Amino acid sequence: MRIARIIEYFPPHLGGMERHGLILSQEQVKLGHDVEVFIGVGEPSLFEKTFKASMQFLPLYSKARRFWFNFWAARQVKNNHGKHPYDIIHFHGDFIEAYFGGRLSKKLNIPAVLTIHAGLNKKLLKPENAGYFSGIKKIICVSKEIAGNLKSIGVPENKITVISSGIYLNEFNKKDGGIDATKNQYSKPIIISVGVLRINKGFDYLIGAFKKVLEKFNSTTFFIIGDGSEKTNLMKQAQEIGQIKFLGRQDHDKVIEYLKAADIFALASVSTEGDREGTPISIMEAMAAGLPIVATKVGGNPYLIKEGENGLLVEEKNSELLAKAMIKLIGDENLRQNMREKNIEEIKQKDWPLIAKQITDLYINDRK
Repeated sequence: MRIARIIEYFPPHLGGMERHGLILSQEQVKLGHDVEVFIGVGEPSLFEKTFKASMQFLPLYSKARRFWFNFWAARQVKNNHGKHPYDIIHFHGDFIEAYFGGRLSKKLNIPAVLTIHAGLNKKLLKPENAGYFSGIKKIICVSKEIAGNLKSIGVPENKITVISSGIYLNEFNKKDGGIDATKNQYSKPIIISVGVLRINKGFDYLIGAFKKVLEKFNSTTFFIIGDGSEKTNLMKQAQEIGQIKFLGRQDHDKVIEYLKAADIFALASVSTEGDREGTPISIMEAMAAGLPIVATKVGGNPYLIKEGENGLLVEEKNSELLAKAMIKLIGDENLRQNMREKNIEEIKQKDWPLIAKQITDLYINDRK
């Protein structure tokens, strides 16, 4: 099968969608398919058949850039299709990509699939906007929340399916001698959070919660892995608290090492108008590391976390509730152990080869 993937942001640009696009492309090649990727930001050499737009003249996150990229990608796909036809076009985005995908699908007479990775802008969730998706054959949502939003504005249910991103479970089965050294270097228990340091990840609420945790368990350490625009503000907030370690951006193997050395994973995502949570890879990786989870009830978090079974869910923007959940887990070893075992079992369904096959099977079924 010939697949054209249109995804504006690509590694090493940070983000779950970027990693998803690269790994899905690699896995589909392993399945025997011919994949070509069209990107606007990122490193083309990371995937053999990648075409990159030249758009340095436009601001990185501007709406004009996004429109220009999709216009450019559609033209490139059309030209390539004339030489060597594609069987499917897979866009990654939301309303804008759905519009371009539908038009390109009609022009080339081949199906277009769209994956929506993050929560949809509530201002656009209106019945009159359902038409943007009319030309898309199948919409893959990474969370039930996104699927519910689409249904609420009248997008037909038979167009919508929920398939999250994946992780490589074999990366978590490797023996790593550095784990014990990491554990011994810091006071315990260790709470960890991983993510881009931006407003919608809610790290300011986690730091506030950790201050309350220290009042109860004063030997606790808090690891924050990641980098981003809020780093300076967060470090100022943490200055007087102590025992918060900003570890910066880490290689993936090192992230896994820190996860396996920790005792609890926490993610305090909040919903903002233009930046809403999808289904976080960081939670899936914490599950694979056998960590009990504390997370907020936003985006795809409840899709992964079953209250009281493999983690605890709390309302967003509430340091008090986050602290109570973490204190509960620290104080109950049996509960942590039960959650550990549950997460290791649950995450088996998120292995990348399985996820890639689900998505590819969807293409095949839609072409019948």
